[in-house]
Amino acid sequence: MSSVLTTIMMVAVVISIGVGVWGFASSAATVMRSDYFDEVMESVYTIKERFRIENIAVNMTAAPSIQVWVLNYGETEVNITMIKVSGGGNVSYYYPPDNETALSPGEFRRFNVPQDTVEFMKGINIAVRVESSRENKVYENIQIP
Repeated sequence: MSSVLTTIMMVAVVISIGVGVWGFASSAATVMRSDYFDEVMESVYTIKERFRIENIAVNMTAAPSIQVWVLNYGETEVNITMIKVSGGGNVSYYYPPDNETALSPGEFRRFNVPQDTVEFMKGINIAVRVESSRENKVYENIQIP
């Protein structure tokens, strides 16, 4: 009788350890699957993100600025994080306020970039780079006549 009882207890211990290991492995697999899916979807959104600079205008008033029009022609929302303007050996960075960064698919928006480092002289070439939160970038140049 004692050998039967010992066998039953050992089977119970082995089954409980097996169920515990299976539960841990299943839980870990679920977490890894979820993380992998999130990474793949972020990569897909990065690939589907499409935007371009439609126009650049220079405002040479007392408070000089560059107006940059950006079009989102992709399938996902674009969050503009930075606009870099360089010209005449100077570089300036503009970070739009949080309430102005998101562009829905098909949306067209003007960003008014104040300029204090780029001197607007005739014949100067100004390069503009717009960067999104997914680190996609678009470039455009304009020459001041």
